[in-house]
Amino acid sequence: MVPTEDGRLVPYSIANNAARINAGLEIIGTLSEHWGVKLPVVVDNAESVTRLAKIDTQMIRLVVSEQDKVLRLEV
Repeated sequence: MVPTEDGRLVPYSIANNAARINAGLEIIGTLSEHWGVKLPVVVDNAESVTRLAKIDTQMIRLVVSEQDKVLRLEV
C-alpha cells in the first residue's frame, strides 16, 4: 500500500509513477538507516515527480527535458 498526500492508502499496482518512486525511496531510506549503509540512489523518470521523498544520501535524478538537446549536469 502506498500513502497518498491526503493520507489514504492505495495499492502499489494502481499508484501513479510519482507515488511508486517515492515509495521506493522511502524503502531505500529505511533499509539504509537500518543497515547503516549509505549509497548513491539513481532516480529515473524523475520528471514525473514534483516532490521526491527526502532520504539521507546522494540522489542522482534523471530527467527528460525537450529543451535540452545535449546532456546537462547540475550540482
